[in-house]
Amino acid sequence: MKIIREDYKKGLVELRIETLDDLWVLYNLLKEGDIVYAKTTREIKIHEGSQSARVPMVLGLRVKRVEFQQFSSKLRIGGVIVEGPEEYGVKGKHHTLSVGIGDTLLIAKESWGDVEKKLLQDYASRKGSILVLSVDFEEACVGVLSEQGIRYLWEETQNMPSKAYQVDYESALKAFTSEIARNVLDIAQRSSVDAILIVGPGEVKNQLKNELLGKTNLPIYTDTVSTGGCKGLDEALRRDIIEKIVGGLKIISAKAALEEFKQLLVKDHDMVSYGVREVYELARVGAIRRLVVLDELLRTPNDEERNIVYEALHHAYRHGAEVIVVPKSSSVGVELQGFGGMIAILRFKLYKV
Repeated sequence: MKIIREDYKKGLVELRIETLDDLWVLYNLLKEGDIVYAKTTREIKIHEGSQSARVPMVLGLRVKRVEFQQFSSKLRIGGVIVEGPEEYGVKGKHHTLSVGIGDTLLIAKESWGDVEKKLLQDYASRKGSILVLSVDFEEACVGVLSEQGIRYLWEETQNMPSKAYQVDYESALKAFTSEIARNVLDIAQRSSVDAILIVGPGEVKNQLKNELLGKTNLPIYTDTVSTGGCKGLDEALRRDIIEKIVGGLKIISAKAALEEFKQLLVKDHDMVSYGVREVYELARVGAIRRLVVLDELLRTPNDEERNIVYEALHHAYRHGAEVIVVPKSSSVGVELQGFGGMIAILRFKLYKV
């Protein structure tokens, strides 16, 4: 997202939505009682007895609810209108803003906390996304990796003729790779990715790279995995090359932190902690080096728990820890739920007395 202006003394931040990930970030930052100003349309009767029409206008909405589905193209903000054109008498009525890529919002909070400001700054610069294709001679799988995790978009299998029938085999393989290339280019354009990674166990990945060169200006990388299809794609997500291509993605750092956490949990359990209250206590004394938290904990309706979560993040940021928020439905988020939604890797051991 692009921050157009910020005036934290007045509680104001104006920003423009640039990616689907920006909608997820806003979903985690907007709270009930915030006021959001945006362009919208509303059905209005211009004259008594006339038919209603949708009229464009700018409305200020006091937030009552925020709705978002993972990878959705729209964020829905519902609430009560506090400011709008006087001639239409809309003040005090309910309205829902539908926010998407390209939209500009002005957000007014009573105050922006340190955690909210840090999260906003962390995600203000676009980190990018990558299309990953895992392919072998008979199967292919395409996904797009972004801050919300991996989104599987296309999968195909092909029964290839025996290599003994060389002409038929080469013809079928050419048709298969051409179909894959068409889908890769289409998905890459629709998803506005920044790079393409092709992985697989054999030579098909190199054939596809050659076929795509000249048809796209995107950088194309290749790597070797043990199998094609979606299993190969999952294997690729654990490879170092992903971090080299899009190292700025928080979800990549979260995967690495989770793996480190699980290893330490077995080998040196005093160097890790999990659960909201346990992590909070360690954050207070500056013992945390890396902290990963579920996004839903930032929005929990339990005021006490939410305050503890924000306090934990506040102390972690203040002491220079790496803090990563992950979607509940991502692969990291699913595992995180088994550890109370929050894990921490420590700088040093603390012993109870």
